[in-house]
Amino acid sequence: MLSGKVNHNSILAYITDVIDCSVECRGADALYSGFSMREIAWMHAMCRVRDVFKATSNEAHAEEGDVEHELSILRGYANDQSSIYDGFMLQSMYSSMIDPEESSLEHVHVILTDRLIATYREEDMRYHLNTVVLGYPSIVSISGIVEAPAKPRAFYTLYYYYISQGITVNMDELKHLFRDAMLDHDDPRLTDAVKGYIMHAVFYSMLNDSPFCDEKGCMLYNSHWQDEVIQAQVSGGMCERHRAVLKEFNGK
Repeated sequence: MLSGKVNHNSILAYITDVIDCSVECRGADALYSGFSMREIAWMHAMCRVRDVFKATSNEAHAEEGDVEHELSILRGYANDQSSIYDGFMLQSMYSSMIDPEESSLEHVHVILTDRLIATYREEDMRYHLNTVVLGYPSIVSISGIVEAPAKPRAFYTLYYYYISQGITVNMDELKHLFRDAMLDHDDPRLTDAVKGYIMHAVFYSMLNDSPFCDEKGCMLYNSHWQDEVIQAQVSGGMCERHRAVLKEFNGK
């Protein structure tokens, strides 16, 4: 699925260059084929998180207002960056849409979405935003790359200092101060970040190897802070061990 926030040709060229397999970039129409616009909107509305402290149930009822809003998003009339979707429910929904002829371990499907995705954790009984949900298919949230990893500590320190002093916070100016250490929704660096997260999916689904790395300079590092995303997914390459795994795969 395509997103207007990233350069798809650059992503496609990178994936084609590093892994010896057939790679294809498709639009949303390929995934949604056979479903009406209202059916697609209704399914997305069902996946919405309405309470971050309560796991969304498959028995949840989709409100008509949510369905109409999803229709606006699908038609390009709305660009909602505040709604959150259950990542595993989205994954199940997208899995049901994949062509049966491509529903095998020989195919790796990665969905790029502008929607914010989250997963519910029993440890603290709440949803947490994610950059990627791995599985079949894997989902990379481009908005999640911006919102899920924590911003620099100094960003929060300054933000709450302004609040404590009764100073109106100009978020654009505040983000500009930390632009080298964090990403924003219109950041061209998102394209390189997506490449790293797609490689997480490739290692998880195709190479039967751990998709996460302990080395902070490796694009497979599990980044939790924005500066880590920039160091690993944006500026990083692949560590020696993961390069070796990829080389072995390509040599087969």
